[in-house]
Amino acid sequence: MRFTREQLLERLAAFEYQAERPNRYVIAFSGGLDSSVLAHALAGAEIPVVAVHIDHGLQAQSEEWSRHCEAFAASLGIEFRRRKVEVQLESGKGPEASARDARYSALHAELEPGDWLMSAHHREDQAETLLLNLVRGTGPAGIAGIGAVRRYGPGWLVRPLLYFDRAELKEYAEAEGIEWIEDPSNADKRFDRNFLRHEILPRLKARWPDIATRLQRSALHASEATSLRISFVAVALLL
Repeated sequence: MRFTREQLLERLAAFEYQAERPNRYVIAFSGGLDSSVLAHALAGAEIPVVAVHIDHGLQAQSEEWSRHCEAFAASLGIEFRRRKVEVQLESGKGPEASARDARYSALHAELEPGDWLMSAHHREDQAETLLLNLVRGTGPAGIAGIGAVRRYGPGWLVRPLLYFDRAELKEYAEAEGIEWIEDPSNADKRFDRNFLRHEILPRLKARWPDIATRLQRSALHASEATSLRISFVAVALLL
């Protein structure tokens, strides 16, 4: 299956059954492949699009990346905002978690009532998250992995690319002539997620080419089971 703008808009329309129609699409825009494809595919949508770039200041190229993101957004005719954050590397959570906390705090501050915060996680990201959670000894909620839609601040957090492979997004980007940022930290195998991405998932794919789809199916089943359990508990409390 190929990724297309039409498929993305269909997915977003389906989300409106769970989340009310948004006032704005606010993209967490790193300038990487995934968020660049998302921004490009949403440009010209009926709903206003805002690309928010978070500068963590952890890489020497961060200023250059910010300029690239601003220029890319301008080429698409979408609003661009940049937020520079300070990552608390001494928090004890590790650099990945600390950067994520700073990023989502800044993104939360950008949201207005009725906004959809758009995160560009794709199917392989879901597979990595599920495996990472299993290694950490997670329960059913962790096996559910990354949710496609959930309440977030005054709006919703939406991940419409979860049903697409990275290869499909890359094919779209190359066909459209999109230039994206390659963060060198994504190749650092000292980080657990990168180790899974570069060492474990390729081996699993060699044996089971559709492993990401299989793991995504498991995550969906776990999510449904968790939702049912919560519903049963809520009903029991009312009785």
